[in-house]
Amino acid sequence: MTNGDATSDTESCLCFGRRVPRSLGAMLVLTVLLVALGAGTAGATNIAGGPTAETSGSTTLDGPSPSLQPAVTQQCTDPSDDYSNTVVVTFDDENVITGSSADAESLPPDPVVSADDEALVVDLDNGTVVTESCEPVMVADNEVRVAENDPDLVVTDGVYLNDTLELTDDGTVQTVNGGSTVEADGNTVEYTEHDTVDFQPNITETNSPGEGETLSITVEVTNPHYGSDDQELELFLRDGNDEIKETLTDSISLDGDDSGTVTFDYETEEGDDVIESARVRTEDGSTDTTEITVNEASVDVEITDDWTRFPAAGDELEVPVEITRHGNIPDGEQEYIIDFLIDDSHVTTRPVALSPGEQTVETFTYETSEDDSPSVEATVKSGYNSHTASVDVLGQATHEENVEATFIDQNDPDEGETLELTAEIGYDRWDRIPDEPQEYPVQFYIDDEHIENRTVELDGDETITETFEYETEQGDAPRVAAELITPGSGDTDEPRITGSGFEVTIEEVNDPVNASEELITTAVIENTGEIAGEQEVRLRIDSGISDSDRTLRQIRDRENVSLDVGERTTEQFFYRPSETDVPMIEVAILSNNDEALANATVRSKSTHYEPQNLTGDYNNDTDRELTLSSEINNTGTEPGDQYVEFMLDDELVYVDRVTLGPWESTTVSTTIDAPEDIGAYDFAVETNDATAASTVGVGVEIIDDEPVDDSDGSDDPDEPPSNQSDSSSTNESDSTTDPPEDEAGLPWFLILLGLLGVLVSSLTLLVYRNDPENFPPEPAAVPGILEEEVTKISNQIRATNLSMLVATLKGVVGLGAGTLVVQNKLPRAATVRVRCQTAEDTVFMQDLELQPDERRTLASLPDAEQFRVGAGVDDITSHEEVFQGDNGDVGVVLRAEGLVIANLS
Repeated sequence: MTNGDATSDTESCLCFGRRVPRSLGAMLVLTVLLVALGAGTAGATNIAGGPTAETSGSTTLDGPSPSLQPAVTQQCTDPSDDYSNTVVVTFDDENVITGSSADAESLPPDPVVSADDEALVVDLDNGTVVTESCEPVMVADNEVRVAENDPDLVVTDGVYLNDTLELTDDGTVQTVNGGSTVEADGNTVEYTEHDTVDFQPNITETNSPGEGETLSITVEVTNPHYGSDDQELELFLRDGNDEIKETLTDSISLDGDDSGTVTFDYETEEGDDVIESARVRTEDGSTDTTEITVNEASVDVEITDDWTRFPAAGDELEVPVEITRHGNIPDGEQEYIIDFLIDDSHVTTRPVALSPGEQTVETFTYETSEDDSPSVEATVKSGYNSHTASVDVLGQATHEENVEATFIDQNDPDEGETLELTAEIGYDRWDRIPDEPQEYPVQFYIDDEHIENRTVELDGDETITETFEYETEQGDAPRVAAELITPGSGDTDEPRITGSGFEVTIEEVNDPVNASEELITTAVIENTGEIAGEQEVRLRIDSGISDSDRTLRQIRDRENVSLDVGERTTEQFFYRPSETDVPMIEVAILSNNDEALANATVRSKSTHYEPQNLTGDYNNDTDRELTLSSEINNTGTEPGDQYVEFMLDDELVYVDRVTLGPWESTTVSTTIDAPEDIGAYDFAVETNDATAASTVGVGVEIIDDEPVDDSDGSDDPDEPPSNQSDSSSTNESDSTTDPPEDEAGLPWFLILLGLLGVLVSSLTLLVYRNDPENFPPEPAAVPGILEEEVTKISNQIRATNLSMLVATLKGVVGLGAGTLVVQNKLPRAATVRVRCQTAEDTVFMQDLELQPDERRTLASLPDAEQFRVGAGVDDITSHEEVFQGDNGDVGVVLRAEGLVIANLS
């Protein structure tokens, strides 16, 4: 038999999940074998004396054959990780109890009571206390067991409760009343951690004295173990080179689970400003370190005023200075010299008396003059400490530097006509505006050539508008460089001049094209000048058109073209795009006099995922949910897959993997828990190739300032925009909804009484406006005019749908349900003229001056089958759009790239 077999055949007793010693297992096996041998001998005797039988030459025994029965494994307690069935001590008192009756927070780090290094546990079968090897814990002939008692471990003879257990000062366990020793298998029961301590220091507070003052450092020391001790603490003060400058000592006495504080005081001396750290150490070797500041014995000076209103030239400048003394060297109150300078020139010296640690404020004055404009440098000094601040002095130089000029508008002249540039001139900073009107020179340049000198007068914070003119010449096309120069900041612009030489038009671009395929641009070139000529016509590609912050323009092709007067020709220009041109490039055809622009789509040879049409739908019917969605379009020429990430306020909320073929698209959506706060949130969708952003509302409506693009690709100009049907269906759906509670509570007859008066006035206005020459109308025609509209009003009153009621009333007076909205998206103020016309009449025309981001609602749109809205400075018809019927609100938006007129969604 191998050692492994012997081990496997050996049975043992398991107490608390552990095997008993192998010698004990061997004794048990030997005993079983002896018993079995005796049983076998008795069986043999019975066989010899009893009857026999012959069966196939073999002898059989009556009954089962004797066999060796396996021993039963004993489990004394549940081997759990906690102390519920383990004998422990606590910080609360000296009683010895089980972990199940102890407060977990009152247990030491190692609370277990033991005998001969074996923990005492509770036998789960009978509730007695045993060791891990199942040896019973005894007090003489009495056992120790668990009882419903406080404390829960008792000494009993099986009939009476004789005593309880406690821990002595030397760590042994004894009975409370009798003082008897507790043992297990002859070994004394004890708590071996009774004298263990661990003093842990923590520097909790320091001050920052000056030299000559007291440095105080407070240290908190804790002892989480059971033992008690008295230890010495050492505090080391070190400089920046980690060299010890001073050592302080103190002591502290702590019991188990105890803490206390020690404060070290050190009287600093001259030269102690080099101390930078303090380190405390206990006798156990535990340490803690903190940074220390000891200020040099000196005086700090600081100019404290931030001058929200600066002095004018000739006024007195007041400079408040905060003066602080650090340290107590020399001892007691001392007078310190404070120097005050302007632009490094000495103004005055003042002695200031300060006690140790004292702080005071002194104000120094200086008479300014025009020579001090636009600013001076004020300086205060004390010894080698100083502070300097720049102070503006509002003189003529300051006012001139504050002048600002900005180009805001221009016309579009042909060569030989007058170029007119409009500029706004005013002050930049409100806090530097003079009290009286001032005149300033303005210079106007074209292509670095001086054109005009002009003097303008500014009064307060109002801006003035000036128009500068230049007579264009042959060769100025397509653009000239205009510049305004003021004593402060000016502006530059490159207005376009329509040339009278070679005029170019892009007839066709064969986009979209794939990267590395040839892009062909077909251009028509016409000589609109007065003489024949030859020019180099160029193809320019801007690969950075997709990025508003980047411009990457290069000439990619060119052709020499000769044309007689009035002659025209068609030329083709070629360019082979690359992956860096994805997804779009700008194509420009340039002559010496003109330029034509177009955009071309370039598809990636690989996958190119673009997110589009981002939406967010907030639902608060049952749970607060936010549904986010985006259309993903693969504009590349290869199939593939990419991860699509949804970001809400720069936080990732959803990731999906999308597989698309070339020029395939899909919609990705997810529903998430809505943010707790009501408001607008930034919603972005990111792929490997592009990012799109939008704004979604939680509990609020997001008003899109961007006008809807009505050019949906239809070739029929009379075809209504696609959103017209959507708007109609939406209005129809809204008309069937229940009225709001606040409107439903208003009696309809009260509304009717008020509307009767409005109806009479509205009828008068309607009839006069539509036919002023035949006003007033025949009385017999009035009922027919009112019959249909009164019916509509009555229905709306009964439904108390006030929004539809207002729309109906507007129809009575010849106005549509929509309104005209004008918004300035330029970074500066702008003036615009807006006009609305029907086929028969001008509904209104108004000049507006709008501040940056200002949005203004002008008037209701006409109730006509077709009307026009135009906007501009001089030529309104150059920016005009035609709208079909009642199609909602119309917006006029001023942008850097031009005017946009469109329906607002």
